[in-house]
Amino acid sequence: MSGGPVLHMVRISDLIRGNTPTTTAKKETPEQGMKYNLRYLFPSAPESQPPEETSDTSETQESLSESPASDGTEPESFEAGGSYRPEGLYQDAQNYLLDIRDKLRAGEPVNLALSLNMIEAIIEDAPLVDELYTLTAEGGHNDDLDIVSPVNSMIYSLKVGKRMGYSAFKLTEVCMAALHHDIGMVFVDDAISRKEGRLTEEEFTELKKHTAYGRDILKALDETYPQVSRAVYEHHERENGRGYPLGLKGEEICEYAKIIAICDSYEAMTHHRAYRKAGSQHKSILEIAQAKDALFSPHIIKIFLDEITMYPIGSYVLLNNKAIGIVVKTNPTNPLKPVINLVMDGHGKRVLEDRRIDLADNNILNIQGSVLKDEIYQ
Repeated sequence: MSGGPVLHMVRISDLIRGNTPTTTAKKETPEQGMKYNLRYLFPSAPESQPPEETSDTSETQESLSESPASDGTEPESFEAGGSYRPEGLYQDAQNYLLDIRDKLRAGEPVNLALSLNMIEAIIEDAPLVDELYTLTAEGGHNDDLDIVSPVNSMIYSLKVGKRMGYSAFKLTEVCMAALHHDIGMVFVDDAISRKEGRLTEEEFTELKKHTAYGRDILKALDETYPQVSRAVYEHHERENGRGYPLGLKGEEICEYAKIIAICDSYEAMTHHRAYRKAGSQHKSILEIAQAKDALFSPHIIKIFLDEITMYPIGSYVLLNNKAIGIVVKTNPTNPLKPVINLVMDGHGKRVLEDRRIDLADNNILNIQGSVLKDEIYQ
């Protein structure tokens, strides 16, 4: 059961001094000291054990579902009967990162184990993963990018890890690394991290330090999750050795870091940034596919493309009759023929009723290309 073990309490003053994270810090329950509301039910049991390689987390699911909310009401992260609301969990993950960021900036202890509760609940619930994936299409455009972007990258990394056949333990590790991969940015000056123009050589040197900062924070997890801090440190390494901080190549790079590198790049391409608008999922996937060998692992790119597809759930597509639809279901056997809901007809009028079309069963309609939501309702 995941709670707030002392091992995962990190004091930034210790990291600055180069000290090993202490294991004698005072325990606090998951709910204590939280500035942002986590509607998710955190158990009060403090001790945490990593999932076994072949373990079933259904017991965790049942325990969480049976735990009462502190005020006696059902929290917004749950549906009636104890099932998880994707919108609630999606927001909870963001609130967790907001709390971590504020505490790091204030030099206060942080409890990294809180995120384990959400991750363990998600990895065994395939429908929930897909529902969270759908939310990533809308979340992260005009929001706090340091908060929403890692959540989206975690969801993409989880889907890739599942397709790679990862055990519950390995899925937990890659999700923990993806969720925290940019946590070190909290110690990089905002004037550098949010600069719209090209960075100077000195500014880029400072920016690159975020991988080391993140590694040092996540080292508190090394005893239980030994690959998390390494993946955080190496997520900007590239296959051709031109990444940073070490210039590692190919098999020298942690596999989790390779997954996060692809997912983080895709997330950045498909979401608005201050210096550019988001690209379509279709175009972004093509760019990633073309970057194989040089930047990303060809093996992991193939798995990523199989899992994310050319027209992901939540993306908008233009049909050959000029109508526009939103993808609501992918077709693994024919990725160019997803199931869509029409949002605009061929005359440019909004479609208000539910008009679902399975393009795999339609011999007349086909997709001409992707469109951005902003372009539809101009």
